[in-house]
Amino acid sequence: MTGMRLWTFLAAGYLSYVAARLRGHVFGISSVVRYLRNPHPAATVRLLRAFGAQVGERAVFKRSLFLDNVWEDRESTGDLRHLQIGRNCYIGDGVFLDLANRIHVEDNAVIAARAAILTHSDCNRSEFLDRCFPRSSGPVRIGQGAWIGFGAVLAAGCRIGGESVVAAGSVLRSDTPPRSVYAGVPARKIRDLETGDAGTTTATDVVGPL
Repeated sequence: MTGMRLWTFLAAGYLSYVAARLRGHVFGISSVVRYLRNPHPAATVRLLRAFGAQVGERAVFKRSLFLDNVWEDRESTGDLRHLQIGRNCYIGDGVFLDLANRIHVEDNAVIAARAAILTHSDCNRSEFLDRCFPRSSGPVRIGQGAWIGFGAVLAAGCRIGGESVVAAGSVLRSDTPPRSVYAGVPARKIRDLETGDAGTTTATDVVGPL
């Protein structure tokens, strides 16, 4: 990108951020949530910080970001304070974040496209199912340098160990130790990276596109 094009890109991003922030203060947090589904890439980090999220330096959001339960849930805060993203993190296109409870992504972590991080479950329509599956809620923490694959789902309360991998399309319902690979539905440990036994599987085989 040439100097003029870069300047134009950044200027457009700043103007987009100012407009989105103004709409947020006038019309409420729902307008910010809607904007982030199709944002100017240069506006995302500023806008998240402006409404309460903690976002570290050099964090990158590729494109669309889907935020849910920012204000509707009983544990919602009405802003983005439940979201904490560390330094040098990468958040892929179309990632879904349930902010009914806290989500903490530590430094240098990667969340590939279309991954979903859930912090609560609540079947509050059927009385029978509500008795069978009572509401649950818990924060999710993704450790430093961890890699969450394309389309993976992390259930409420999960803690991902540092430099661990959750494979593409997996559904994780439990904690993982550091430097391990989990895959499947439900996800189970398939490899210990500490031993150096990575086999012949490539990164794309495990986590898919970003």
